[in-house]
Amino acid sequence: MSKYPESRRRSRTWQDKVLASRQLLLSIGIVGALVAVGCTQQSSDTASQQIETKPMSQQRVQASTGDEFFKIETPGSPLPPPPAAAKLPGTALPKLDQDHVPETEKVKYNSNPPTSGPHYAIWAQWGIHAKAPLDERLVHNLEHGGVIISYKPEQIQGQALEQIKAQVRDLSKNNPRIILTPRPNLDTAIALTAWGYLQKLDRYDPSAVTAFYNAHIARGPECKNGLCPN
Repeated sequence: MSKYPESRRRSRTWQDKVLASRQLLLSIGIVGALVAVGCTQQSSDTASQQIETKPMSQQRVQASTGDEFFKIETPGSPLPPPPAAAKLPGTALPKLDQDHVPETEKVKYNSNPPTSGPHYAIWAQWGIHAKAPLDERLVHNLEHGGVIISYKPEQIQGQALEQIKAQVRDLSKNNPRIILTPRPNLDTAIALTAWGYLQKLDRYDPSAVTAFYNAHIARGPECKNGLCPN
């Protein structure tokens, strides 16, 4: 018998082993590639989660400043026009013009806090502020029918401040166009302002605050029968 068949069988066996080795190496390569893709996807997912959670951390930072803002979604509820001869709470002051001025310009107002006059195009956020917004923003809030409660931090603090905050939250349920803000240069304990009106209080008086709010809320020059810009 010839020896060739045996050598051929050995050659096939050797080829089979080589082929098996190649398949094994190929399988290892595929698994490695899949693991690499999985790691890349996991890294991508982790980055995506970090991007998504970033605004949450910003919100927490905002909350840590002590600010509490109110969201306005509607122009409000219609109000009947005030009686022509009605005596509204506060002192009526001369109304200055309503022009918009550049953000770099400072305006000289006719009262402290101001009740009218030129202002910036962007108004302050409605709600409770830990730090006073610029007057040029607050005046725009007054133009939009807002009521602003300013207090002197040296005189209003602790329990009295918490009581005012609670009242502001309660009033905002009727119309959230209200701002509570500290004002260190105030010459009284509390000042209530609306467009063209100022009332000073030497102490916290919840009844006076409610009366001023009810009389002046949503009555700014940009409002029409209680309907105001957001």
